Amino acid sequence: MSNNLNKSISRQIIILAIPIILSNLSRVMMGLADMAMVSRLGATALAATGMGSLLVWVCLSTGIGVRTAVQTVSARRLGQKKYFECGDALNNGIIIAIAIAIPLTIVGILYTREIAELFLLDKDVIQHCTDYLFIGYFSLIFVIISFAYQGFYAGIEETKVHMVVTIVSNILNVYLNAGFIYGSDYITEYFTEMGLPWL
Repeated sequence: MSNNLNKSISRQIIILAIPIILSNLSRVMMGLADMAMVSRLGATALAATGMGSLLVWVCLSTGIGVRTAVQTVSARRLGQKKYFECGDALNNGIIIAIAIAIPLTIVGILYTREIAELFLLDKDVIQHCTDYLFIGYFSLIFVIISFAYQGFYAGIEETKVHMVVTIVSNILNVYLNAGFIYGSDYITEYFTEMGLPWL
């Protein structure tokens, strides 16, 4: 094994890594935006969504394995020039993602309040967290399926696709947050108060 830096390989790694880095930063920024916008509703709402987000991510973490597996298989098939089998990796990943998400969603929805009560004591926070979790558990299937797509595009060396999707999602998230949190009639007012009237 050579200890010399292979510039060609390093360049390829950087080209593939930069979109993934930007995607991950965008995902973190999305969470920060959520917390910043919810915090204007008060400590109760912030505590509820903070705990709710963590509990939803506990479920989503089960789908990360799907992403890694799809990426591994599709990358191998790409290297073997078996391009149709790259698609097979995605299709099977989606099926597995659905199989994981459905039971998690059912259990989460049926026991939403009980789950919140395991981690929280304040009744108001529990109620807000229950409402948040109920919606969050419905999103599990879509997010876990998106992990399969993320792994697929990374595996076939098209990491820019996920970067673009994540950034667009971030922008939409801010607008939708404003509408869902404060009401559609106050979107313009919210951005004006934040010093961003051009949004």
